[in-house]
Amino acid sequence: MKKSRSSCLFGKQIVALAVVALAALLAAGCVSTFKEVKPLASGAPPKQRPSALALGELQITDARLSEPEKKVMAHAFQLGVEKWCAEHKSFDVLRDVPSTNVPPGAIILKGAITQVEKGSAAARFWVGMGAGQQRAVGEFMIHSSDGTKLTSFTARKSYLGGSGIGGWDMMKLEDLIDKLGQLVAETTDKWVRGERIE
Repeated sequence: MKKSRSSCLFGKQIVALAVVALAALLAAGCVSTFKEVKPLASGAPPKQRPSALALGELQITDARLSEPEKKVMAHAFQLGVEKWCAEHKSFDVLRDVPSTNVPPGAIILKGAITQVEKGSAAARFWVGMGAGQQRAVGEFMIHSSDGTKLTSFTARKSYLGGSGIGGWDMMKLEDLIDKLGQLVAETTDKWVRGERIE
């Protein structure tokens, strides 16, 4: 029994649509970067918006990283904070200012990046379900210019890949830390505006 020409064309169109849909799914992937912020201490922001954000001490405490890697990560974090603040016209960012010389109208951001997980592309691809993800986690504190602690929060940025189900590709760790810096800058800005940290 021969199939009609119209049913063959219809079948080819269905297959073509399925191929296009699958290609789009694989290109976009079901995965991306994810963020999580949790408040640790909730203090009230200053009544007057701070004039600047001074970058205080940032420790990288993950023992799996070498000293040169820690320096690269600290620099990437600072760049992320500066990038977000510049793009959103939020704060003037002050670097390398001794804590005794912070201007009175500024706030100080300090913190520790406690976990930098390099991840495994193979684990993400074969296991999935969040296995092998790249992850950066830290605890951050905001102080007034006189050193008084105002608030603190944890922040996490993770990357599950972006090419296909399970995510085969990897992000440079510096880029992930840069994104963590942007998340921390955004969270600081929210807190200053009186928004809920989450």
